[in-house]
Amino acid sequence: MTGGRAGRVVVVGGSMAGLLTARALADHAESVVVLERDHLPDAVAPRARVPQGRHLHALLSAGLDLLRDWFPGIEEELEGHGAVRIDGESSWVHQGGAYRARGYWGRPGLGMTRPLLEHVVRGRVAALPQVTLEDGVTVERVSLDGRRVTGVVVDGQTRPAELVVDCSGRSSRIAHELAASGVLDPPTTRVGIDIGYTSFFLRRSPGDFEGLLLLSIENPGSFRGGAVVPVEGDRWQVTLSGVHGDVPPATDPEIRDYAATLSSPAIAQLIAHCERVSDIEVYRFPSSQRRHHEKVAALPPGLVTLGDAASSFDPIYGQGMTSAALQAAALGDVAGGVGVLADDLPKRFHRKAARIIDAPWRIAVGGDFGHPATVGERPFGTGWLNGYTKRVIHAAHTSLPVARTFNRVLQLADPPPTLVRPDVVARVLLASRHSPVATGAEVRHPRVGA
Repeated sequence: MTGGRAGRVVVVGGSMAGLLTARALADHAESVVVLERDHLPDAVAPRARVPQGRHLHALLSAGLDLLRDWFPGIEEELEGHGAVRIDGESSWVHQGGAYRARGYWGRPGLGMTRPLLEHVVRGRVAALPQVTLEDGVTVERVSLDGRRVTGVVVDGQTRPAELVVDCSGRSSRIAHELAASGVLDPPTTRVGIDIGYTSFFLRRSPGDFEGLLLLSIENPGSFRGGAVVPVEGDRWQVTLSGVHGDVPPATDPEIRDYAATLSSPAIAQLIAHCERVSDIEVYRFPSSQRRHHEKVAALPPGLVTLGDAASSFDPIYGQGMTSAALQAAALGDVAGGVGVLADDLPKRFHRKAARIIDAPWRIAVGGDFGHPATVGERPFGTGWLNGYTKRVIHAAHTSLPVARTFNRVLQLADPPPTLVRPDVVARVLLASRHSPVATGAEVRHPRVGA
């Protein structure tokens, strides 16, 4: 034990969830080892086993705030690699018939690819004296002494640990093997959305577009979506999406036709205006999934589950990385309170994690039930909430305070109940009457091209 730290930790999985977990526990454990099955690239590049890494990702403001605290100067480092600051003045978000009121929505975010973010965070984590990263390592299973998890097995050899954190993704081998053996089989909720993505990069030049962020969200509606975000390398990253078999195409003419069906014509115009500078990538996501560890009466000591291994949401909402960061911070808080060695650490953590997961789960899954083909267990009050959210969307067309409040909830900076505070409800009811949807006023679209 050194400096008040105690216990050996093994983190299974070196994605954002695993890296941020290692950072959170480095303050409390004697050592943290991150085991990643991929061979990690030295340069900024997508990882072979992470196909979704080639598509648009967002680090929401709540996640970016944590990164600022954990890694001082990381925002400037990311900008030095080409990440782009985006604020509410430069954002055009079309949903529900018009654009969200632009202005001050809160602290600016960053436009960047997931590989860049992982690359910089991985470098910061690897520099921590308590942390070791090992790649090309496949964890076969956890080792057990009765029901207590005592480490992991790699190449037939046990790697002992007082705490194992499963950050290995929604298809976690650890989760499946523990369920099959009857050691840990939490109730699992799945909500079928069958979302399809098509993504590519465009060359970015000054004067391409009157702004920096462009979103068209057809929810409520067809659920077709489009997003254009500035990223490093003077590029626009474009992602088109559709659900329940309405999959975006993967050829240029069909992509242009698909983009032309979106409510904001600017996305199709930008695609036509700029040169494509990458291959076209596709990805399918069948369902949101949540393993309810908080409902297990007796969790095995020595094991917690975090990130997509615990809950993975419809990725169109961009909540996954930020939810994982918040869960990692909660694990660090629990470890700081009871210690890495505590038998009740898993129970304490998963109760906190469940409250963290509730917010993005309700936003994503509740929103997905706006489509009649979505199947699964509806969160309580989904019908009422979706109806009220439609009023919020309309109010945000003309009310900057409503747009700011709505944005903070979507960014996981404030909890969803913020939207039903009496003062917010009053603003929503008044401002929604002035939406172009209600008044019939003409909607001005952003200019594309010089």
